[in-house]
Amino acid sequence: MRGPALAEEARGWSRLSYADQLPVLATVANGMLYSCGWEYYGWSQSYMKQRFPVLIIAIVVLTSLTGGLLGGNADPKSASAGAMSPNEFLTNFTEALDVIQKTYVDKVGPDKLVYSAIKGMLRALDPHSSFFDPKEFARLREDQHSKYYGLGIRVRPLLRDQGRHVIVDPPAIGTPAERKGLRAGDVITRIEGEPIDDWTSDDVVSHLKGPKGTSVNITIERPGVRDPLQFKIERDEIPLVTVPYAFEIKPGIGYIKIDRFSESTSDELDKKLKALDSDNLSSLILDLRDNPGGLLNQAIEVSDLFLPRGELVVSTKGRAEGSAKAYQAPSREKVQIPLIVLINRHSASASEIVAGALQDHDRALIVGETSFGKGLVQSIFNLDEETGMALTTAKYYTPSGRLIQRDYSGSNLEYLMNTTDATASGQTLNRETRETDKGRKVYGGGGITPDVIEPARELNRFEALLASKDVFFQYARRLTSGEVPAASNFQIPVNNEVSANVGKAPKSLPNLEITNAILEDFKKYLTERRVEFTEEDISNNVDFIKRRIRQEVYTSSFGLQEGFKAAVQGDSQVLKALEMLPEAKQLMISGKVSPAAQNQTR
Repeated sequence: MRGPALAEEARGWSRLSYADQLPVLATVANGMLYSCGWEYYGWSQSYMKQRFPVLIIAIVVLTSLTGGLLGGNADPKSASAGAMSPNEFLTNFTEALDVIQKTYVDKVGPDKLVYSAIKGMLRALDPHSSFFDPKEFARLREDQHSKYYGLGIRVRPLLRDQGRHVIVDPPAIGTPAERKGLRAGDVITRIEGEPIDDWTSDDVVSHLKGPKGTSVNITIERPGVRDPLQFKIERDEIPLVTVPYAFEIKPGIGYIKIDRFSESTSDELDKKLKALDSDNLSSLILDLRDNPGGLLNQAIEVSDLFLPRGELVVSTKGRAEGSAKAYQAPSREKVQIPLIVLINRHSASASEIVAGALQDHDRALIVGETSFGKGLVQSIFNLDEETGMALTTAKYYTPSGRLIQRDYSGSNLEYLMNTTDATASGQTLNRETRETDKGRKVYGGGGITPDVIEPARELNRFEALLASKDVFFQYARRLTSGEVPAASNFQIPVNNEVSANVGKAPKSLPNLEITNAILEDFKKYLTERRVEFTEEDISNNVDFIKRRIRQEVYTSSFGLQEGFKAAVQGDSQVLKALEMLPEAKQLMISGKVSPAAQNQTR
């Protein structure tokens, strides 16, 4: 999932041909008919014979839900369709299915049609209710359980969208890939002796993953090494880290990044806080930007670290019995230092629960952009034969009573892409107004509005060009492989099995200065790559260029966190958070923010 939406669903939604107000029966039929043109899910006919009745029943049940939610807007024709008995609906559906299978121009199986019918119904409810085929459902469970079985590497195509894959980040310490000496910049050329020149990323990843204890043979090319290297690697359990970065961004000032909320998040955060010795920090920045959310219980446990016992974290209200619940912080506040929470337009769901709770209780100063605005709670239902469904069963409310769900009555694609202008993200006209514990005004109905608005800095034309050409990652490989005489101190060992220290940050990092000689070589490299530039382009963006080169070199040589540290030095929202720390301290003491800070918000 990227941002708050499944990427696959976003692709399909851009081509939908029906309106949300169409009758429920037409919605299901359209979903089924639409499936003939764009997507296939490969179940065998014998498999579907066992599965088909269960899916039909699911369609009938979901249709009744759809009719209940949309009945007020339906025309007379849709009302009559909604009044049909399940048997009448099932007859219409199976007749349509039969006609399509017998007469459609291409042969199509019932699995494809039924899957798409279910998806069509769920889309008619809201943008967040989703159906998962077995592959998607397995991926969802991996994300929630924070682990999978494989090698512990992140890869992407070296060129375009398929073919040889390069290892992007250093393998995490203790993973099979790290134990065997794989490193960032290695290019995978063969798997089990078979060239992967025409393989997609899904093909590569599916072959690298596998049951624990099984092995995979891969061939890699490494910069500075003439002959290909062969590795046989035994797969093992790989934890999916949700709190990847924690360090002192300045003396006494902690910084922690949470990527998403899964089963291990609160435990990871607790360990990171202990490693930082949070009792001796003067303040903390908690970064929830680009965090799409996750498990509700983890949002509660993370909030619990910063709130006194008994404080309300979030409440939920739904139509089903037992859906109205209030969730309170269960234990004693563990972290009692000034706190800033960073959010942006892609912070959603569980991220918004945490930010909303800390804002409503005047516990943290919120900095950044207005968040995504997802106030709908999905329950996961296991359907038959490894498929699943996420169905919206409740809405959640912050402690002050705010429903932060953004309007989704327009295009699903526009809603999921969240194209709101960041410079206007602090607009509060016609939005629900509530008050924090100390009487500060906060807003609902469209995400969490920060106390201090700070839009993300957009890349300029030349910066965006360099980023799109992937020049920094590739140039860092050139520096660390010893190809640049002026950068001999950047080089890392080229032996097959990397020493135990490669990829681990020493207590003090070497000063890898990007000299004028290196910049001249970088310009030569751009010319070789046919990237057009002027001297003015280089001089106007020299700080950005140096920082990005340093980031990639630190990542490949000393690990992800050291590369990330280099990157945040130019992050305008992090810099704003550092600037606003005195306000966070004042908020913690008095529950108030100075007029000067308030003037920055709206």
